[in-house]
Amino acid sequence: MSYAMPADSTPARDAKSRLEVRITSQDKNLIEQAARARRETVTGFVLHAVLDAAEDVLRREQITMVPPDFFEAIIDSLDAPPQRNEALTRAAQENSDILRRK
Repeated sequence: MSYAMPADSTPARDAKSRLEVRITSQDKNLIEQAARARRETVTGFVLHAVLDAAEDVLRREQITMVPPDFFEAIIDSLDAPPQRNEALTRAAQENSDILRRK
């Protein structure tokens, strides 16, 4: 069954790829009802739902939320002058044969 979809409800894309999925008839009916409620085609409804979910997943993977005081501590440590780390200096000297500068 095809449903009329407003012209502005599908992102302008050069759709050349295809994605198929097997679902139960109950799931299909639910999706069709939801698409009708939004006055979208099933394809448009599914595309929007999947793209929204994909963007949400990637956004959550790329953004780290921290409390404000922790964020300020990080910024302060980045702004502070570097401090000499004796253990790191010693390790670099002991392994100078495997370290090289470009």
